[in-house]
This record gives sequence, C-alpha cells and structure tokens, in this order.
Amino acid sequence: MAIDTKSLTQIITEFRKLQTKDSITPESLGYILQRIADLLATAGTSETQQILGNWYTALSKADHIAVCKLQQGSADRNFVRLSNTFIDLLTGQQMTNENATIINMATTERAGVMKAQQVVDLNNARRAVADIEKLLDVIQAKLGMTEGSKGLYNTAQIQVSVENGKLRLYGAQQLITDGYVPYLFRLTRKRNPWDDKVALEAGATPKKYGDKRKGWNLFGTVYMVKIASGNILTFNTKPHYDLCTVCDSYSDAPETLVKQFNRNKDNAPCIGWGRSVVCLLDPKNAQKHRLVRLRFALGFAKKILPGRSLITTANLVSSLAEFSVIYNPSKKSWHFGK
Repeated sequence: MAIDTKSLTQIITEFRKLQTKDSITPESLGYILQRIADLLATAGTSETQQILGNWYTALSKADHIAVCKLQQGSADRNFVRLSNTFIDLLTGQQMTNENATIINMATTERAGVMKAQQVVDLNNARRAVADIEKLLDVIQAKLGMTEGSKGLYNTAQIQVSVENGKLRLYGAQQLITDGYVPYLFRLTRKRNPWDDKVALEAGATPKKYGDKRKGWNLFGTVYMVKIASGNILTFNTKPHYDLCTVCDSYSDAPETLVKQFNRNKDNAPCIGWGRSVVCLLDPKNAQKHRLVRLRFALGFAKKILPGRSLITTANLVSSLAEFSVIYNPSKKSWHFGK
C-alpha cells in the first residue's frame, strides 16, 4: 500500500514541537520513532507496487466499468425500466442509471404489420364461422328441423328401454310436438326391387333390383311405429309385405317384428332378415335351438309417405335409439333387450 503522508506529516510536526529546551526525553522520542516505524510498515514493498501498477495499466486499457447493484426501476404500460449502479474500477467512482429500459411493450403504435396480419386472420375466422352457420341452417332446413336449434342433437337425444317386457321411449316429447314421426330400422343387408319411374322416364335402363345396401335399413314405412299411452312403442301388425298402408292394429309384442315360418326343405323354424334367412336351429345340432339377437333402432324424421323418397339415417333429426329382439332357445320365445 502507499504511505499515508498525512499521518507522517502530523508525526513530524509533533516531533518538531519537541525540539525546545528540556522537552526531549528518551520516552517521548522513542514513542514518536515507534509511530513512524509502524506507519512505514504499512507501506507495500516494491513487488507489491509493481503488481498494483500492472493492474492499473491493464484496467486503463480495458472496459473498467463493473455493475455493483441492479434493481427494477419505474414501469408503466409501455415500458419496464431498470435502476443500475456501476463503479469505475480505475478511479473508484460510482454511477447510477435510473432509466435503463429493459422491456419494450408491444403497443399498437409499434405493432405495425403484425397487428394488421392479426386483424386479417380474425376477419377470416369470422367469415369461416359465418359460412359454417349458414351451412348448418341449410342442413337443418333439409332435415326439417325446428328453427333456431343449432346442432343436430340439441333436443334430439332419444333412447329406448325395456320395462315389463315392453319398449318405452324417452326424450322424444319435443320431436313429437314439432311434428316429427318415428321410423324403424334394422341392421341388415338389403336389395329392394327397382321401380324408379322417374329414372325410366329419363331413359334409364330397366332392372329388377336396386343396389345392395348394408347397415341400418328402413323397416316398413311411416306407418310401422306408433307411440301409445305412456310412450310405449307399438308396431304394425300387418304382414311384412304389406306395411305401406294405414294400419288400425298395433301391438307391443316382440313377435310383431319377427315373422317366423318353417322352411320347406326340412321344416326348420326360420325368420326373414333382409336378404337373409336366419334359422333358429343350432347348425351343429338340428335338435337344439340357438340364441338369436336381432338389432333394431328407432329414429325421428319428418313425415314422408311411402314411395315418395328413400328414407335413410341421413334423414333423421334425432339420434338412433337402439334395441334388440332376442330369441330364447330354452323357452322358444322372443323378448326385447339391449
């Protein structure tokens, strides 16, 4: 370290005051000399001075500013600022910067092209939603849905449950009020006779049968199902080949939906199922009957008279309420189930 010259000057001044007559004693002189020796001991050696000189030279040539304190300064909706305290390593001087901006907020004034692009994207999204709403309105109009019911199944979730051996319908009150009628479907393979008068008049080639269809096919017509008191489902009792006319007799028995007959070649009990014939006997044991499960489903659509249009599940304004007609081989009887 460098010698404290101020302290040394003070000691010398005190020593001079001791030069008067009878004022110098060995003790006072020794005390002053000891203080001078202690002060000289605090001074660095030449090696220390050389090291300090090297540091000074290096700092004077380099960036000798160091950060000694950081804290958040003022902030508003546009900026966040930082309060910085620096020290000059060469001179030891401290400096403070109170308004150092570290975050520039994305204000609308500086958003520029990005803001404009966001507006374009938002307008495109709004137009797309408007187009979808128009498309939904068109679909609802084609399906005959009530006005203002957005979505196909807002009030059209129906289901069928088996209660005391009968089928009870739930969730169709609003549909019935709006004038929709129930249709019955079977999960079958089907190929109806082809008699398209409109196509024939247009010059189409006559053919005996239409295209094959596999899936939920209409069973009967608009006259097939009637909802009785207590929302109990009843079915047209006419023969299956004569379901296109108004019926005065309906039944809630499962046998109404399956017309059993005996096959000619072996007198085996069978039922018709679309294009297929289902035998009730076990294929491995002709003396034993087998379990048979036939899948049906109910759905609502606007009233379409027989022969006017092909009715499929695409016409429905409700969900499909599925149920089964099951053959019990031990009792040789039919019952409803899920």
